[in-house]
Amino acid sequence: MLVRDTPGCHDCPLREDGNKPFVPDELVEGAPALLYFQNPGADEVDQGKPLVGATGQMMEKNFFPLAGLARGEVSLGNAIRCPWYGRNSLPPLKDKQLQQGVAHCTNAHHRVPSGTKAILAAGEYATYALTGVLEGFSEWRGYVLPYSPGGSQLVAVYTPPPVAWHDTPVLVTNHLAYLFRVPSAQVAMKRDWSKLPQLLERAWPVRFPVVETDPPKVWPRVSAFDTEFWRDNPAKLERWSMATPDHRVWVVEARDSGSVPVAPGSIVIGHNIAVDTPHLAKVLSLDDVRLEDTMYADSVLWSTFPHDLNYLGSLYGRTNRHKHLAHINPIQYSAGDALHTMDVWAALVEQFTRDPESKWVYEHCQRPLLPIILKAKQTGSKVDRERARVAVEAMHTQQREITQRAQASVGWPINVGSSKQVGDWLFKVEGVR
Repeated sequence: MLVRDTPGCHDCPLREDGNKPFVPDELVEGAPALLYFQNPGADEVDQGKPLVGATGQMMEKNFFPLAGLARGEVSLGNAIRCPWYGRNSLPPLKDKQLQQGVAHCTNAHHRVPSGTKAILAAGEYATYALTGVLEGFSEWRGYVLPYSPGGSQLVAVYTPPPVAWHDTPVLVTNHLAYLFRVPSAQVAMKRDWSKLPQLLERAWPVRFPVVETDPPKVWPRVSAFDTEFWRDNPAKLERWSMATPDHRVWVVEARDSGSVPVAPGSIVIGHNIAVDTPHLAKVLSLDDVRLEDTMYADSVLWSTFPHDLNYLGSLYGRTNRHKHLAHINPIQYSAGDALHTMDVWAALVEQFTRDPESKWVYEHCQRPLLPIILKAKQTGSKVDRERARVAVEAMHTQQREITQRAQASVGWPINVGSSKQVGDWLFKVEGVR
């Protein structure tokens, strides 16, 4: 079907691209899930249906089973329903014409069929079309946003409840075609798809628990601990948070904090706990307390993946994303850090039971580093400044030489420190696969 013959396409900002195929969404009334992607490729154009090419085949074979889905029982759609100037790829999301094209296509052709309980947005273009999120897509992968085509201010404060949902939740994940360039991303993406049934049943994400603000009378036997510092004085503690496996959570202002009794053999988990330990020691005696660290543990199990709490929370957190609340709702932000640390630790312990060799490495090589790092933070480390200066200068010289060689090779002043520029050159120009 041609753009000129498709109702709603006549005022499209891409009309100057000429007459071209239009691939409508495949909507199934009563289907609980709508899967939203980018734009049609050659196979989709030939068949006039979305997601029937290599990406669609991979979706049906490897990802549908994770979500309990089947073709014909799920709705499929695209943010843009025609090829972009004869190409399968789209320009960066910051491109104004692209934004206008997405907005027009959404207004003219997007429809959520009856019975839809949740939407999976695969990629930044689908996420933008359905939620208005223009930046920070990677930070939202694995989390839920409110359905708000055309943009919304809700994102800044959004943490969905598990019951009485008043909107259609949008689960954010990468586009499946991303795996053709970054196969390792399948670990996080498969985790995202496996959460879709829980989202449909409103079993995930769970509600943030009520935050308790008075210190506990007795410290729990197992807890996750985190600290927050003053923005204008990073050395001054502002508040600390603590969570337990049953999802109780405390956020205590430093001015209200005091010494809390703790039972021998208690376990306190932190994410990079070496930073928090000096402040934890002011709250409870650490003489007979075992410290665990989610960042160290994850680095043993998944050495090549990110270890920050936002990423790990996207995989294992029971509550929704909270990192965007730092300056808007700092109490919930602090509570979220402790809750996600607890959730992440529970998931890593389960993985250690299946991988005893990695558990051994963590317990005998990584965890023993904690007291050494703490001592180094307290006393500092001796550094031969002259040798360090010579080494840094040699490194800078090598960096300049590498940059010059790269720029000579490509013929323009490429920034080798930009993963986007290097990636575009390797994948789009050199054709690396």
